[in-house]
Amino acid sequence: MSTDNEFQRGSPQDTDDSLGADSLGESVLPAPPFENAMAGDLDTHQQWALEAMAAARTSYWRWSAPERSFLCGTIAERSDSDLLRLDWWTLLKTMPSAERRRLITLWRRMNDGQQNRVDVLIQPDATKPSIWWRIRGAITSRDDGASPLAATGTWEVLDDPRDQRPHGSVRAHAFAASRDSMLVVDNRWRILEINDAFTTLGGLPPSAILGRALQQYIDADVLRSDPATVARNDRIQHYEGLFHVEGAAPVPVELTLSHFTLDETGETHYIAALRDISARKRSERELEHLARIDTLTQLPNRATLQQTLNGRLLRLLPGHGLAVLFIDLDGFKHINDSLGHQSGDILLKIIVKRLRATVRSKDLVARWGGDEFVVVIEVGSDMELADRIAQRLLEALSHPMVIGGHQISVTASIGIVHAPQNGRDGETLLKHADVAMYAAKNRGKNAIVVYHEQLKHHSLEQMSMLAHLREAIAKDALDFVVQPKFDGNNRMIGAELLARWMTEDHGEVPPAVFVPLTENNGMASALGNLAIDRAAQYAARLAATGNPLPVSVNISALHVMDDKLADTLRSACQRHHITADQIELEVTESVFLEDTRLPEARIKHLRSQGFRVAMDDFGAGYSSLGYLKRLPFDTIKIDRSFMHGLEADRRSRDLLAGIVELCNLLGMETVAEGVETEEQWQLLQTLGVKQYQGFYLGRPMPVEQLLERLKGEL
Repeated sequence: MSTDNEFQRGSPQDTDDSLGADSLGESVLPAPPFENAMAGDLDTHQQWALEAMAAARTSYWRWSAPERSFLCGTIAERSDSDLLRLDWWTLLKTMPSAERRRLITLWRRMNDGQQNRVDVLIQPDATKPSIWWRIRGAITSRDDGASPLAATGTWEVLDDPRDQRPHGSVRAHAFAASRDSMLVVDNRWRILEINDAFTTLGGLPPSAILGRALQQYIDADVLRSDPATVARNDRIQHYEGLFHVEGAAPVPVELTLSHFTLDETGETHYIAALRDISARKRSERELEHLARIDTLTQLPNRATLQQTLNGRLLRLLPGHGLAVLFIDLDGFKHINDSLGHQSGDILLKIIVKRLRATVRSKDLVARWGGDEFVVVIEVGSDMELADRIAQRLLEALSHPMVIGGHQISVTASIGIVHAPQNGRDGETLLKHADVAMYAAKNRGKNAIVVYHEQLKHHSLEQMSMLAHLREAIAKDALDFVVQPKFDGNNRMIGAELLARWMTEDHGEVPPAVFVPLTENNGMASALGNLAIDRAAQYAARLAATGNPLPVSVNISALHVMDDKLADTLRSACQRHHITADQIELEVTESVFLEDTRLPEARIKHLRSQGFRVAMDDFGAGYSSLGYLKRLPFDTIKIDRSFMHGLEADRRSRDLLAGIVELCNLLGMETVAEGVETEEQWQLLQTLGVKQYQGFYLGRPMPVEQLLERLKGEL
């Protein structure tokens, strides 16, 4: 039953006694030791006391059990008729309900003998929020049952009490020297006090806020629970919400909650601290946008493509079809190598314009990576539409263009796959379209191939390469080199292990060719295990020379899902007598494209074993801030694509600086990949990057050469 109802019942315990309690507080004290010394001149000291009260503009009050009312007056009164007499109900009925409950709680403590003295600030009139009373005093006598018989003290009216509360008050607890917006709420989220920063944030005067529910101003899930439940957690939790300002856009805020107990009443209140996170939210939106688009071409990236493709497949009507075109530019690498990356970037932008101009506005054009693009076409019942569009694309892309004074022509190889005939999910369709595209290249390039089942089978050359690769892995015949990593002082701080494969029949096969072969043919774990053992061996050699630098090894998404990965890592460390922190695992965001949280659990388990984990190629196509929030990586490796045009592109610099700042806040190190010039290196340092990797600082090299270089640094 509410406190107000207790007063209305008129019980002496809950009404009259309640009032005495709220105004008073602690135990009755013995007479001071100098009391007898003053007795001889009592009249003089009484006169001094009256003069002091007059000077301080302080009035007195007295309460006694028989009358059960307050007598209030000043030293100017000459008779009882001049005194103001207040009973409990008269005093309480004009107060705000929160003040009434606070007063009742205080009286109950005093009535029960828990305290005798009081020093409290109350708001006596809900219609006059600027007027407060400061009440001090004590119970002067109790009966044999310890019930109060009499109490007396002083009271004064304050116009602006906020800076006059005692040390243990709400103000002292909540607002001391705080730059953040802060407010005090009760156990029903009603606002009791605010600070100046809160007023500035909301643009509202205190009179429009005090006494109202916090939910009227802030929309946050946490406010659906009661404050006691939220504040019960020992660790400070951060909650996000929207602060609604009349006539303006909502302000995103971060809210933290803590509790404290008022000394004079024992009542629990809650301090809510708010922080304007508008700037952070803007940065997150920009980074999320970056995570969904390709920065160079402004096309959707892989993650967006896969999400959109799966969504369209789900909405596909019966009898209607969808086609996926996988497009790879022929000869792009030669142009890029001969004319430079800047010319290559210009060429890609021109290609994107031609792609968009050729397909319909409702068709999706996305960049798969490098010089590869994907077009998703809703063909309805016209199964020939994709072929016609693909033919127009070949013609449009082959038109000559002039870049840097050079006339350039490129062609394309296009693979086509139809849904639902050749697959009902995005992953299958993209895989089949990729197979068809390679078949088009094998036909001499500048060609179109429509997927069919026979294309699943590899060509004789691919089969021969696969057999040799399987044998090379089994016999540990692959070569491994290391590429060093450096700090801002050009000091080596680690190295990345890279696999190399030299064959008699095919020459040197690049990792971009043989690594997918292992992943598509059940050898990803075998190759990864070989690399782990070699990384542990190299880490041991580095430590033996007095350089216990970590060696990082790339782990595929398939290997992460291998149940034996953790055991393999531990065995390698034991075999080569190194600690877990001398091995760093590099994974790409593709590992998190699974619909389950299992990859997360695997990564967290590896980190709990002491192995460092880095997110590789951040920003290359999949990147999402969600991965950073859910999984605290040790290191974020920023993809080399950010280096292209970094010096001239302010937007790229701002985005990179935002990524670095976010990683710093999350306690993650950042490594910039692909540093090829001194200008890039120096610019990256100004943007806050602390670690670097690239040809400018050090090319991939045999481990013996790395050890020699370390000797030269000593």
